Amino acid sequence: MKKMIWLLLPLTLFAAWSFGQDRNSPPVGKPRKPQISDTIKASIYADNWFMLYINGELVAVDSIKFIPHNVVSVDILPSYPMTIAVMARDNADPKTGMEYANTNIGDAGFVLKFGDGTVTNGKWKAKRYSWGPINRDTRNPRVENLPIPEDWYAINFDDSNWDLAKEYPEDVVDPKQSYFEHDFKGAKFIWTQDIALDNTVIFRHVVTSPPDGKTRTDFSNLNNVVPDSPPKRPKR
Repeated sequence: MKKMIWLLLPLTLFAAWSFGQDRNSPPVGKPRKPQISDTIKASIYADNWFMLYINGELVAVDSIKFIPHNVVSVDILPSYPMTIAVMARDNADPKTGMEYANTNIGDAGFVLKFGDGTVTNGKWKAKRYSWGPINRDTRNPRVENLPIPEDWYAINFDDSNWDLAKEYPEDVVDPKQSYFEHDFKGAKFIWTQDIALDNTVIFRHVVTSPPDGKTRTDFSNLNNVVPDSPPKRPKR
């Protein structure tokens, strides 16, 4: 009888261990494929247009160059540290810096919020690359430009000598209805020091860890490994 008990004990222990395992989890040391629940929502509003890079990869481009002002919302798979780079443009004639058939000097503004708590504010870096009309001269309007670096969106791009962005209140930017239909709580409108004359601006910011403090799986190296497939539904 004692011999039978000793023979059954290992089987009992193995069954108990197996029952306690998460059958939906990949084997230890093997990554899993990301699910939509691993993503966070990114909401972006620009007056008038933007393109967004995260960790050197193009993530979103505004589909409307001028008006109506729209909010672009996309799901992103975060990886930290997260290098965010944005090119934003106010609508302006490339030769005069004016709009509406060269009858008006427009203003600008950019705001962003991610589902992990990342927001635009005065801690971001900003640099202008096209501005005008110079000296607000609307009779003989002209613009000045700087060449845009090819790697402005790269993780290792050197922005150490850039100025900090300036925050602007809502009543200065005057956002349209689409802005109020989305959650931008805690985010600030930003631009360079001159929100009227600076027409093409690049912003950069590094998020070292999730602002909301949540631990998230890093899937950045997923393309170089063979992940475990998500659990399949049983066949009927």
